[in-house]
Amino acid sequence: MTEIDNLRRGLGEIATEVDAVDLRERALATSHRIRVRRTVATAVAGLAVAAVALSTAVAVGTDRSPEPAIEPAPSPTVLPTERQGGEADLGPFKSATITVPSWGAAADATCAKGRVSLTGGQYYRDAAHRPVNVLSYVAADVDHDGAEDYVAHLMCGEGPEAGGRQIVAFRRDGQELEPIGRVVGTQDGFAMMDHLEARDGGRVAVLVSREYTDGGQNTVPNQWRTYAWQDGRFRQVDGPTTFPARPPVALLSVVPSALSFQRQGDGLTGRLTVTVRNDGAVDVARLELLLILPGQVRPAGGDWGGCATRPGSDQTALVCTVPGPRARSRISVPFTFVAAGKPVSIDDPVNLGNHYLQVSQAPPFDGQVTIVDPEVVIPITVP
Repeated sequence: MTEIDNLRRGLGEIATEVDAVDLRERALATSHRIRVRRTVATAVAGLAVAAVALSTAVAVGTDRSPEPAIEPAPSPTVLPTERQGGEADLGPFKSATITVPSWGAAADATCAKGRVSLTGGQYYRDAAHRPVNVLSYVAADVDHDGAEDYVAHLMCGEGPEAGGRQIVAFRRDGQELEPIGRVVGTQDGFAMMDHLEARDGGRVAVLVSREYTDGGQNTVPNQWRTYAWQDGRFRQVDGPTTFPARPPVALLSVVPSALSFQRQGDGLTGRLTVTVRNDGAVDVARLELLLILPGQVRPAGGDWGGCATRPGSDQTALVCTVPGPRARSRISVPFTFVAAGKPVSIDDPVNLGNHYLQVSQAPPFDGQVTIVDPEVVIPITVP
């Protein structure tokens, strides 16, 4: 037997010792094991994704900021009530016997002079004579004798038809007031002298004007002139002595912004800015602003120093005294308001009868002031 035959017989014996293998069943078993592994892997992956999503949701829920709180509208600011102008304090001239100096050669003959008795600061004789009125007074020791003297603004009659005006200094003599001397008057060429002040050293300052106006002395050229008792008479010791041909003037223009309301909480808040420009050559020390607004509008915030409520109106009337603008400059004054409901309706006309600003000069006066359109409408807008 050849070696090839021996090899064949050996292989045959080995083959009879090995069990027969079904390849189909092995393939199926392998396929089943693969499916099980894939299912387990998929389930594990799904659980992992769910865990990540849950942790993310928890993280997002934990980091979310709370909703911002809605700030309510501010409460109205309570302002003091404006003091109503009463009778002028006439001191010793309210009820006294005085001697009235002459009103001058050109004075009306119906102007009383000499010894008269005052009642409530006025002397009235009869219908044929003009009354004598005491408009104001200051106290000062004008003659330097150590005793207090009284300087009064006297007027014969009333208004532009008045027969004369004069500033007279008096000293007390028992129960009567005797004249020391006339400081200044219409016989000196002045038409107005509405303001006087006591200065140091017994001097008296008077605001004088050559022109008369019913609109107030501050609206015509005016000058402060100071007088002192010297050598038995009053002489000017300070201030200008003549009026220039073209006196300087303050020229004011007023521009209010719109009062624009915005919703805030259950109410409305609004802001207004008043701008006053001075294009003239005279400084203005102080201004008075009168704000007339619907009754629903109330002041709010802390911008109301120097302001008061004017009583006696169904509307909101607010009066504020503010520093005025210097020459060739401007000021801007902000105001904050609150309203419980819409202060105006669409059909409500905005005009000088219900929403306006009035501007005037407040004392002290020093120089002519002209205000262009002293009353202007305040536009109001609501959401």
